[in-house]
Amino acid sequence: MKWDLGLNLYSKKSIIFEPGQLNSPEFRRVIAENKFHIYLVCKRKKIYFKSCERKEGKNEIVLYYLNDQHEKVNLTFSNQSIYFIDSWSDGQYRITVNDSHRILVDDYKLINLLHSYNGDLKSKGENDGLASDLEVLYVGQAFGRNKQRTIDYRLSNHEKVQKIALDILKLGSNEEVIIIGLTVDTSDIKTSFALSDSKTVAPTTENLKQILTKSKNRLSKGQEVTVYEASLIKYFRPNLNIEYKETFPSKDFISYNELYKIAFEYSAMEVNTEEIGVRLYSTQAPARKYQHSQYFPLETDSDKATLFEYLYELNSK
Repeated sequence: MKWDLGLNLYSKKSIIFEPGQLNSPEFRRVIAENKFHIYLVCKRKKIYFKSCERKEGKNEIVLYYLNDQHEKVNLTFSNQSIYFIDSWSDGQYRITVNDSHRILVDDYKLINLLHSYNGDLKSKGENDGLASDLEVLYVGQAFGRNKQRTIDYRLSNHEKVQKIALDILKLGSNEEVIIIGLTVDTSDIKTSFALSDSKTVAPTTENLKQILTKSKNRLSKGQEVTVYEASLIKYFRPNLNIEYKETFPSKDFISYNELYKIAFEYSAMEVNTEEIGVRLYSTQAPARKYQHSQYFPLETDSDKATLFEYLYELNSK
């Protein structure tokens, strides 16, 4: 029997927004107060409204996007009676719900809403494309560090994220940039487990003491966020994290030696975007899913170097 101590990190909450919203002090306060530690900068085809008509007691909504040849591709949502689009103004749709009340929906959220209603959360295969799917292009931390190496929610990286978003838009006029914010948490319920085989025997008191001793060596929140960020980058391999690699590490990042002192034998990463109605993918992780997870061994210095290589050059240890 082999006992492993693992760091199990997951996204507890998520938010979806446009880069321009970071210009608002009120919105930045929402990011800080809810501790959205990680930004995923994503892109997809820009969706436009075409028509909404009632046919035989059902509502038919037609949207469209421009393909790579700038030809219109219609997206038709028919045979539904919940949503009726009354009008569009100032980036928002005015929608009547169940013929009873009206709501305002930001234009970039409409496609997520319609796909979620149609049951696409579970019914579509992983590689069946949806117009709401988002390609992950960059992963970064939302906040910096103070002198004590802890997260300082006043030190934001919003301007860096906005610059990256503008760079993406310059490359494709028929695309839109969407940002997802993630709150990082760790699950202590899964901290230790046994890998069983045909020679499984009961754990000894010494086994349990070793696990207990290691588990007391907790990571700071800033370290947890950095491990989670590194795990996401290792998993998605976003193109822009490679392109912008020379800008890392910033002075706010924890030191390389601190990462090497991590006592855990593995790191497990999970990101779940089901609550905001979008699936994620990248060129290196092409499966389009609401929930992504990956296991990364951390038993040796080589394992840790492999996970954290985007942050630091190996010879800087």
